[in-house]
Amino acid sequence: MKELKDLIVATLDERKANDIKVVDFENGNPLVDYFVIADAASHRQIKALADHVVDAIEKAGYKIKTVESERESSWILIDAYDVVAHIFLTEDRAHYNLEKLYQDLIK
Repeated sequence: MKELKDLIVATLDERKANDIKVVDFENGNPLVDYFVIADAASHRQIKALADHVVDAIEKAGYKIKTVESERESSWILIDAYDVVAHIFLTEDRAHYNLEKLYQDLIK
């Protein structure tokens, strides 16, 4: 699922997401191969990023299991089976600090 991960990273990068990181679980987690983590400065921006990622995934022919967020959410999760994208509001990304949990697996 490297291609799907690369598609998500490229889409986030094209849309100017902040500090894109990839957590590689490919050889150690039977449920997911990669997490892609990024952030943006406003609710509007994280929603727009999520919409573009969902569109790119679907246009490329991949399936999405779920998109999780609340209204005005500060964290949107896009579960595309083998790759899960986490798009945070900048200050909440620092609070949840997923990178610290998986620091040994970040590429």
